[in-house]
Amino acid sequence: MNGNCHCMFGAAVGTAIAININKVAESFPNIHATSEFSTLFILGGILGGVLPDIDNPVSHVGRLTAPISNFIAAIGNLAGRGYAKHRGIMHDPLIYIAGLIVSYLYFPPLVCLLVGCLSHIYLDLFNPSGVPFAFGIRHWRLGTITSGSHASKILTWAHVLFIIVVSFAFKVGVFQGLYRVTYISFP
Repeated sequence: MNGNCHCMFGAAVGTAIAININKVAESFPNIHATSEFSTLFILGGILGGVLPDIDNPVSHVGRLTAPISNFIAAIGNLAGRGYAKHRGIMHDPLIYIAGLIVSYLYFPPLVCLLVGCLSHIYLDLFNPSGVPFAFGIRHWRLGTITSGSHASKILTWAHVLFIIVVSFAFKVGVFQGLYRVTYISFP
């Protein structure tokens, strides 16, 4: 997927969470049902949707943040996950899952950006090279759709439409009897 696809899908995921912020806050007490958190989820979806490509100096976000992107690519090269493989250290889902847990506990607003980053990783799973897992020990993929192709745009739009429909269905209570709120709290 290209940057536009990642940005659009990240925005859809962030908006879906923002639309249902009350239900999210019921299950995750550190996330507050406020307009500020809703805005952060939308912005986090947009920014996080493109942020993982910062490990590629020739990507759009890599060119915008050239010194940082080059530094991350150099670290990736040292770890054997550099520019030649494109999906380097910033494409490992373990980083974002660990970040979600830590940020939820200590700095909940950062969750909004990390959700956007995970939306990026999800779309990259449909690319032939997939995404590295456990720092490149293994690669995961769900499809073989080439980045920037017509099929990638169709896939992205289908996912955006699905996310929007499901988020509105949750908002109006279509799934009311199918789930129950479980409180997640840590000591």
